Amino acid sequence: MDRNQAMQVAVSDATVSDKIRALDSAGYPRAEIAKLLNKRYQHVRNVLEGDKLRGAADPSPTHGVAETSRRFEGAYVPRDVEDRGGGAYRLTVRPDGSVMLPEAVRAAFGLNGAGAVLARLEGEEFKLISTATAWRRIDGLMAPYKWNGGPMASDELIAERRAEAERE
Repeated sequence: MDRNQAMQVAVSDATVSDKIRALDSAGYPRAEIAKLLNKRYQHVRNVLEGDKLRGAADPSPTHGVAETSRRFEGAYVPRDVEDRGGGAYRLTVRPDGSVMLPEAVRAAFGLNGAGAVLARLEGEEFKLISTATAWRRIDGLMAPYKWNGGPMASDELIAERRAEAERE
């Protein structure tokens, strides 16, 4: 498992114990697993040593609460977009920093395939706006400067220059 695959496992929505087991089976040292998952070394050790005590065939604990009965199998592929309802989404940030926009957001922004959106960081919120919305805002800001149908300054200047030329 290369570093990118390890990062995919680290950001996945698998349980912490499953992530630890997957990285351990890929040959990562315990200290590096702890750093990747931002957990204490002791947590990583407890999961792996607990599995040894119970036997590799049954990773579930015999006492306490199990995180899940599902074993980690193969390369876990995290969901890029998880709909939380009410227009809220959980987006996975990939190791290269990219995120996938939900289909509903792309449709609302009028994005069919590739496109562009604008973003603004406001405190601890990162807001996306469509280019259409940005253009409407620009139009609103420029409204006082729009031509209202009256004489154009360029036409007035040309008329003045022609009048000067005739006088000379």
